[in-house]
Amino acid sequence: MISKKRIDYSLWALFISVFIVIYINFDYAKWNDPKRILIHDVLSYYSYLPATFIYHDVSLEFKTKDPKKFGDKFWAQKSPNGKFVILMSSGLSMLYLPFFFTAHYMAPILGYDADGYTVPYRFALVMSSIFYLILGAIFLRKFLLRYFSQKVVAITLLVIILTTNLLWYATIEAPMSHVYSFTLITIFLYMMDKWYDHPSLKSTILIGLLVGIISLIRPTNIVVVLLLIMWKITDWEDLKSRFLFFFRKWYLILIMILMCFIVWSPQFIYWKYVSGSFLYYSYPDGQGFFFNNPQLFNTLFSWRKGFLIYTPVMLFAIGGIGLLYKNNREFFWTVLIYFLASWYLISSWWSWWYGGSFGLRPFIDSYGVFSIGLAAFLTWLFKTKGIKKATLIVLFLALTALGTWHYKRYYGGSIHWVGMTRDAYFDSFWRKHPSADFQKKLRRPDLELAKQGIYKNADETPGKQSE
Repeated sequence: MISKKRIDYSLWALFISVFIVIYINFDYAKWNDPKRILIHDVLSYYSYLPATFIYHDVSLEFKTKDPKKFGDKFWAQKSPNGKFVILMSSGLSMLYLPFFFTAHYMAPILGYDADGYTVPYRFALVMSSIFYLILGAIFLRKFLLRYFSQKVVAITLLVIILTTNLLWYATIEAPMSHVYSFTLITIFLYMMDKWYDHPSLKSTILIGLLVGIISLIRPTNIVVVLLLIMWKITDWEDLKSRFLFFFRKWYLILIMILMCFIVWSPQFIYWKYVSGSFLYYSYPDGQGFFFNNPQLFNTLFSWRKGFLIYTPVMLFAIGGIGLLYKNNREFFWTVLIYFLASWYLISSWWSWWYGGSFGLRPFIDSYGVFSIGLAAFLTWLFKTKGIKKATLIVLFLALTALGTWHYKRYYGGSIHWVGMTRDAYFDSFWRKHPSADFQKKLRRPDLELAKQGIYKNADETPGKQSE
């Protein structure tokens, strides 16, 4: 008798997710629009590459000689010694690098200017985002399959990639940092899990390099070190044993720190050259953290940008953290402490809504970690019975569908990039494009008060929202 071949649901889910992301990218082809892709934060993340390899001047003095050509292409602040300093750190440029070189080689062959900003460069950046998303999906699948069933992993992959705001930053705003950080933190999860099974020199070096590049892209993501410290800790005895383990393996910890420093060293050298100091805070005055006034409620539930308002399916991922205590206790304290630390850091930034964006985008970086909670919820859901199971399945499907609808609404303009209120949300709820009254219902945040850590929330700056 020939046995039936087992269906690899998780692999099919990976293929489907990746196919849809690629299809959307090629369907919209945003790289053909000079006002897309190389805009906003991406300009700052990317500017190290054309400044270094095309214009050969990381101090950006060349932009003062031709402000018409370069004025809108480089975001920079003046340092105390008068040189320009690129706003963002250089981690993302390191990941863009091979794609940038490919575009720079191909641009003149294809008949485009090799100036760093024409179609081949924009196309290459989108391809880099797709590449790293595929890598992240592969490692997320590999990690989750160590602890959860095929069906649970398949659904988790589909939900994380296709029904959260990760999809937006893998397609419409592909070169933003979040897909890259999601992938690196997910790989870090996998490597760290393997490292505790067998702490080899190779995996030690890779983990150190990962911590370096993760924090160089977004310094606040240094919080991933908590994962390394707390991994599979279930009680105080485990925690004491963990620190004894670190003490015995001090040379491995030292190697990790050294690898992290190596990744950061070009940034230190750059800051020293343009500012005179190896450490330099490049953001303008007033743009910092208010640790004494974190907007914890707003980051989750505000109509302006609330994480669980605009990415509602993640309610199950956060709820699943509680289920870990009973069913997967080795993950409970790790994921809970990491979530709380990330939430606090994200909520403490002066612009807790993080500028123009789809939902609370900094949470995307940690979706690999949050997927553990989501997988735990799905595992529990499959074991329940009766009306409770049916009700939760309907709710789960409704919230995943709502996340997809939010994607369409944001693209169509009926979810505003910064001014949402409850009235605006429901005014155009069933519309892809905003109603005639939509603009009147928006509220702009008061940026000057926000720089002082003062927030009016829904009552901020009523009036015309034309952007």
